Amino acid sequence: MFWAKEEEENSLMRLLKTDNFTLEDVLLNEFVVQESRYGKAELVQYITSRENMKALLELSLNPKINTDLPMKQQYRLSFIASEILTIRGTDVFQKQIVTTEETRKCLVDFLNDKTPLNHLVAGFFAKIMECLLSRHFDLTFSLLQETKFFDKCLRNINLGAIECLLENLVRIPTTSEGTRIVKEWMISENLFEKIVDRMRESETDDEKECLAEVYCEILRELRDKLYIMESKVDELHAKSMDETLIAKIADNLIVEEGCPAEELVKKSALISASAKILEAFIKTNFVSNAPAQQLEEIERNLIEERHYSYGLMRPCMDNDPYEHSYQPDPERIVEGILANRLPNILQTVLRDIEANGSVWQPLLRLIIELCNTNCMSTHEKIAVAFRSLPFINLIKAAKMLPRASVLHCLLVKVVILLLHSSFPCDELSPAAEYLLTEGGLIQNIYDTATSPNPGSSVACSGLRSFNQNLGDAINRAKKAGIPNQKLLAILSADNTWTELEDIIHLYNLKHRPQMQHDFNDSSVVSSIRNDSHGFNDSEEWTDASTKFAEMDATSSAKQAFSGFSSPFEPNMQRFSDFEGQFDDTPDEDEFRKLCSERANSSSCAGISFETSPIKWPGEAEKTSEKASEPPSVVANMAPPKEDDMWADFSSFPTISPTAAANSASSSSSDAWPGSDIHLQGEASDWPLNNSHESKASDPVMVGLAASISHPGDSSEA
Repeated sequence: MFWAKEEEENSLMRLLKTDNFTLEDVLLNEFVVQESRYGKAELVQYITSRENMKALLELSLNPKINTDLPMKQQYRLSFIASEILTIRGTDVFQKQIVTTEETRKCLVDFLNDKTPLNHLVAGFFAKIMECLLSRHFDLTFSLLQETKFFDKCLRNINLGAIECLLENLVRIPTTSEGTRIVKEWMISENLFEKIVDRMRESETDDEKECLAEVYCEILRELRDKLYIMESKVDELHAKSMDETLIAKIADNLIVEEGCPAEELVKKSALISASAKILEAFIKTNFVSNAPAQQLEEIERNLIEERHYSYGLMRPCMDNDPYEHSYQPDPERIVEGILANRLPNILQTVLRDIEANGSVWQPLLRLIIELCNTNCMSTHEKIAVAFRSLPFINLIKAAKMLPRASVLHCLLVKVVILLLHSSFPCDELSPAAEYLLTEGGLIQNIYDTATSPNPGSSVACSGLRSFNQNLGDAINRAKKAGIPNQKLLAILSADNTWTELEDIIHLYNLKHRPQMQHDFNDSSVVSSIRNDSHGFNDSEEWTDASTKFAEMDATSSAKQAFSGFSSPFEPNMQRFSDFEGQFDDTPDEDEFRKLCSERANSSSCAGISFETSPIKWPGEAEKTSEKASEPPSVVANMAPPKEDDMWADFSSFPTISPTAAANSASSSSSDAWPGSDIHLQGEASDWPLNNSHESKASDPVMVGLAASISHPGDSSEA
């Protein structure tokens, strides 16, 4: 193997000196890859012969498989052949591929063939192509121009190796001239148009997703270069920004009003793929002082202040903001095309939510990026779309699904970004102004907060969290460092908000006390920063046992709804069924048992166990027997049921080992059981001998039972 000494003549070298061997014998030799990397003259001379190079390329790209063999042996020769052809130590093999007529023809025939590939052959092909383009770009490119390279790749785009090959195509050339040639080639082949057309024609969801990923990765690569290069001209990027092409992608998001639910499900993959491309366009177009950046800065400052208050060193940061003066899409072409279709997109979102589909998620993420643009014309079109299909309808539909936390999180993000958008002259976003006035958002939040909601505790908690976070979004915008004056005027003139603000404050004071300090809810601010679409309510109860006791009390309907005077009481009555309609499913029963067990075990610290001890079964009949027995430390320390004594060693004798050894001869009752004969070995160990009674009153048995008892075994748990 590779650790063999170089001066040793290994089995491969001895094989090459014989006259009776085949190419398969060479490939199956354990030293073939090692010696190929070393560039052994005898091996290189043998492999680079015309017939052997063609055979290696055929093995890699067009292998003849013996299906009778195990799977791991079917492609063994193909794998070894591809490894030899892509050796990094020498380029002699790669040069032979692109200069020898037989191998060139073999590669051209493979690229022009329309037979589908499997994932193994696709991996061999992608590895060979990347190696050829990076080592001998000019010769390889002249060869590829004679083939249907892009058609071959797009037909097999569902394979990961092919997807990566197309994504890395503009990164592979090692020279700027090579990169320029590749871009011109992609333009002449209309790669972006082919991707969009293929998305519509493809019948599988995986292909649509891979095609969208290729489009997005190429776009990100092009824009990353544009941000750092002095020259901001890129023809391939301009081709990807073609308005006709963007409009065609945006049209994929529109679903006809009379489209049945089955057709919507079939089109969901195309909608998701198209939304992903448009999201990449907007997300990579830099926006100065975007709302998400403001919220991230607020969170960063709060974290630094909290660390500084704990005595940690405040990091030294440059306060001069880094200003970007370049935008890949300065005219905001994508935003305009998308905003014009926003009413139809909102209609699709609403229909999909009501049909329990999955398209709403990528579409809402796209709308979130649209709200994060600080562009007045875009926000005006958003406001028009909200009037066409009231945004409050989405809120109502989401409240019908109280467990859909991801949906709740995305809708809260929309509200937050609109309220924190910044414009010249301190204008308020038209879409945000609509939500706070005629949009009815405040009234909807207030109605939910002051109305009981029957259902399970999990559903009530999810609905309450969603409603509270919507109110928090408005409250935070009002309490921002530099609040918008128009926002303050709208809120001060709304009597409903005045009452709702008290509800929000009391709820946070009781259930979210940490928010009173750092103004930071990880479920909202952090999710905007790290693009996490989960949601965490972050409610903290100071005493879990009290909380669950109050939950149990609500199920008996002892208290009725008292109106607005006590908003968001901790007993969750506002979102519980007051007539015994609690949805006690088996899963919730198990959850309650677990929480009750934890609550009981965590709230028993400091309780005196001498007041009401729980006695062992049958202990009442043996009171006289216990009274006649001599006092024992172990017997008197039987713990009550409420205490967690599984690891308590207080029942063992408190005498030290030294004292025990000294007093063993005089007082055998104070020593460990069996300590007087411990030198006789295991046969006389106290658990194994017969010197102790098996009755429940035996001190040793009582102490052992007390030390391993656990309150969770009670039926009340």
